[in-house]
Amino acid sequence: MPMKTLFFALVGLLAAHQTLAKAPASGPKISADDDDAIRKVIDRMNANYTDHHFQDMATYTTPDVSWVNIVGMWWRGRAQVQAAHQAIFDNLFKGVAFTPGPVVIRAVTPEVAVVNATYHVGAFYPPDGVNRGTNKWGDNQNIVTLVMVKQQGRWLLTAGQNTQVDAKAKDPTVVSAK
Repeated sequence: MPMKTLFFALVGLLAAHQTLAKAPASGPKISADDDDAIRKVIDRMNANYTDHHFQDMATYTTPDVSWVNIVGMWWRGRAQVQAAHQAIFDNLFKGVAFTPGPVVIRAVTPEVAVVNATYHVGAFYPPDGVNRGTNKWGDNQNIVTLVMVKQQGRWLLTAGQNTQVDAKAKDPTVVSAK
């Protein structure tokens, strides 16, 4: 292949790559009405996190909802998810502030969405909420990943997972190449 042809082929490939890299992601979109409905579910969940009462969880979750908390406890079914949240907020998180942050919603299908939301979580003391001087957690950011489904015209939470953000992990000097 002559050098000139090779050069123009490479330039063409580079231009095509740059065009594809800038192309908007295709896929389902969330309508404004669905976005509002999903945010209302998040608002109800936030109200529960703020007032530490979860008795209305049935109004915004599927019966088979599941939740994985920050230490890997996996709760399954609405009764277990609700009871576990209530028990933890009655004890470990008693008096702990949860401040909601940004929410990002992404459609997977017209009836399924993934939501990422952040919270600032105040200080808490595992395992029982008592400050023993060396057991402080929290006073940091958490990210929840939620799977929302649209059933009979209503958006409901069907799965959630909570991750505590490790601020040190953001520092590239903490990770060493070996």
